[in-house]
Amino acid sequence: MDKATNSSTSIRTGVLVLGAGPGGICTGVQLRQAGLDDFLILERELEAGGTWVNNRYPGLSCDVPSALYSFTFEKKSDWTRAYAQQPEIKTYMQDCVDKYDLSRHIVFGTNIRQAVWDDDRAEWSLHAEDGRVFVAPVFISALGMFNEVRWPEIPGIADFKGEKLHTAAWPASADLTGKRVAVIGTAATAVQLLPKIAPLVKQLTVLQRTPNWIFPKDDPIYSSLELEERRADPDRAHRLWNDQYALWEQLITFENQGMIEALRGQALALLEAVENPDVREKLRPTAILGSQRPLFSNDYYPVFNRSNVELVTAPIERITHSGVRCTDGRTLEADTLVFATGYAANKFLSVIDVRGRNHQSLEQAWSDGPQAYLGVTVAGFPNLFMLYGPNTNNGSILYMLELQARYIVDKVARLASDQAESIEVRREAMDHYNTELQAHLRTTVWRNEGSKYYRSDSGRIVTQWPWTMSTFKARLDAPDPEAFEWRLSRREVRA
Repeated sequence: MDKATNSSTSIRTGVLVLGAGPGGICTGVQLRQAGLDDFLILERELEAGGTWVNNRYPGLSCDVPSALYSFTFEKKSDWTRAYAQQPEIKTYMQDCVDKYDLSRHIVFGTNIRQAVWDDDRAEWSLHAEDGRVFVAPVFISALGMFNEVRWPEIPGIADFKGEKLHTAAWPASADLTGKRVAVIGTAATAVQLLPKIAPLVKQLTVLQRTPNWIFPKDDPIYSSLELEERRADPDRAHRLWNDQYALWEQLITFENQGMIEALRGQALALLEAVENPDVREKLRPTAILGSQRPLFSNDYYPVFNRSNVELVTAPIERITHSGVRCTDGRTLEADTLVFATGYAANKFLSVIDVRGRNHQSLEQAWSDGPQAYLGVTVAGFPNLFMLYGPNTNNGSILYMLELQARYIVDKVARLASDQAESIEVRREAMDHYNTELQAHLRTTVWRNEGSKYYRSDSGRIVTQWPWTMSTFKARLDAPDPEAFEWRLSRREVRA
């Protein structure tokens, strides 16, 4: 849109939403459905879709079944396969933008660096990299977890003279054909990437720190006839969504021991595809099942049967000008280094400089690790809400985002209807919620040090919602007026 083009003036609106990914899209839809049409969605990229735009490495697909990876207001009946791949999901997101008339609300090419709360004016100012300033009483972050690319802390990365690629910033022009490639990292992105590049490269060296649990992926590609049948039966998408929802509700807490044992057996049977017994043992997971992010693939293990693929488990000492030197004294020569090391998923909104009441920074408020009330709002930061915030990661993220958006939009609508200036969660309510949450997390599978993906630097588990999706819905649906302080005017405050 062309609404925000003058860098010398502030652009004012009723609500500012940061990010036009899945969270921003479902927030925009629900704002419009609530009759709140005065909002802008600020997007860094030049198209909507969030992580499905930024991520485009070969093999990228969803690790939740397509039938469940749909908004409930836009259940898609004709996914072309059981686990949709990046281009199809990106198209789905952009189709939602078009269908629900969100394009006119989105300001593309807007990289926000700072957000500042003005307590006297009761408004947020979001400062873009190019000098533009966007102002609104309400700020909703839909940045989520996947924003800041995480490069490993390995000495010598800058010394490497060859090509360096990161799976989170994969260039469309990348071509690994005939090259010697070393991949650092063997988690979610590597499991999808390696089967795609192994047949192309001259030599593939896979540097593994920790073996992962990998489960079979029931991922058929649907025939044109089946797709026609699905389109002809509008209720089928709802039935499939409900079936997958029921299945994942049983899985996501890792408390169903019968299901866990079945998964363990499936994973270990899958591992038998590795022909070399020494390599097989190096790939055998040692962490408690569930303490790492679950991975799904049918073609990852067969990669290690190829003559041009080597698995290396010796720790990395440093990157050299020509490759990787390991602690066992070997130097692994490479033309290209691929870093499959993901994002700083435990930073959430603090990837930008956010200043709340008394100019306190969100980074300071989160010095012990990100935390929020219900994952959506933080004491000391009035009129600030988050989607995919601390401890909201589990199950189908699209459904979890919808629940959060509905909760947030309800609060925003009340601000407007009551003509209130601000809403802020009470510190004691936020602290009580997080004490309860962390106490339960210490009884779950995530208490084990299986993966740094779930934790802040302090060791606090900051990503996971430890209960079911239905429990999260019930928690958000429960009335909680006592948790908030509303400011109606400069003089009047009420609960």
